[in-house]
Amino acid sequence: MKLRGKVAVVTGGGRGIGRAISKRFAAEGAAVVIAQRDIATGQATVGEIEATGGSACFQPTDVGRPEDVERLMAQTVEHLGRIDILVNNAAILGENGHLLDIPLETWEAVIRVNLTGVFLCSQAAARVMARQRSGCIIHLSSTNGTIPQPRCAAYAAAKGGVELLTRSMAVDLAPYGIRVNAIAPGPIQSRAPDDEPPHATGLTLLGRAGLPAEVANVAAFLASDEASFITGECIAVDGGTLTNAYRLYGQAPPTADIR
Repeated sequence: MKLRGKVAVVTGGGRGIGRAISKRFAAEGAAVVIAQRDIATGQATVGEIEATGGSACFQPTDVGRPEDVERLMAQTVEHLGRIDILVNNAAILGENGHLLDIPLETWEAVIRVNLTGVFLCSQAAARVMARQRSGCIIHLSSTNGTIPQPRCAAYAAAKGGVELLTRSMAVDLAPYGIRVNAIAPGPIQSRAPDDEPPHATGLTLLGRAGLPAEVANVAAFLASDEASFITGECIAVDGGTLTNAYRLYGQAPPTADIR
């Protein structure tokens, strides 16, 4: 098990990509603290993990509220003794509206959760990790942080900020033995049933959408000692979305004939 004996905090860890990460970390031997606002899905994921012999607990948390974040980290240390891994996955998803029409309250809500929440959780967890002289922080960014989706200015701005924050944190926290990296998912079937096969899509070079478990695979690698010399990086898990030159130039992919 790659993460045996580790304590991991996963924000938004009860559903979608966060749920897949929580379950994978537990399968790898970590004690997982699932932190999010939605109690029902958080507790349901804890139940799934415990049913397969894993260790997990739930902490109601709004990552945009400093008092919630401080409580989350303090209770994790009180009950589990340390924090080895933080995954900043919690986010407000979906379109924000056309730039000319985005209300200030929408902008502030998205930035508060998707960027400020990442800062608050990282700062609080890193203070614990700094005393340990070890730790791993993983942010969930998005391909929209590189190529913005229309009507998603607030979301794209937050995710672009997360990627630069990743590199800034890697610089500041390296002397404490803390690694900081990000994952940028592309089209992921984050709300589909576990047994649903990937949908076909022309957005990716691979011709299909990704699955939450495929993002969780990368998170488990980055959190493990196998990635001990990796920090300040953002890994796209996007099936080639950002390099899909066929779509960019309006060309049909060639038939993969055997040569």
